[in-house]
Amino acid sequence: MSSNVITFPERAGLVPKRKIIPLTVTSEPKEEEPKNRRSRERVRNDRTWHTFLFRSRDLILESDEADLVRDVCLDLDKAQTKLKAIRRRLQGVQDQAAAQIAALSAADTKLTAAIVAALLSTQGGNADA
Repeated sequence: MSSNVITFPERAGLVPKRKIIPLTVTSEPKEEEPKNRRSRERVRNDRTWHTFLFRSRDLILESDEADLVRDVCLDLDKAQTKLKAIRRRLQGVQDQAAAQIAALSAADTKLTAAIVAALLSTQGGNADA
């Protein structure tokens, strides 16, 4: 029974440990770096996730006007992009609804015609009897 047991070597010996490099935060570029080159050091700034994302449709509906205006002011381009996406989605939903209305109307018409034909054929059969 012990022949069915598989043992694996310890992971510590297979994967080398990564070096931990401390980050220093400075507001001025180092002397050896050109002034126009961006520093690669991590610098905390006041930007939040609002900088990278715009509210979802549900959050737009739930938010009050002042918060929404503030978000739009933070990034007008993202707000306009979101508006275009919402309009595209709205047009798609309207197109799907129109197609479903057309299909349901056609089915309604055909089924109504079949029911009327069946009722008329039943009444005509009773008249012969």
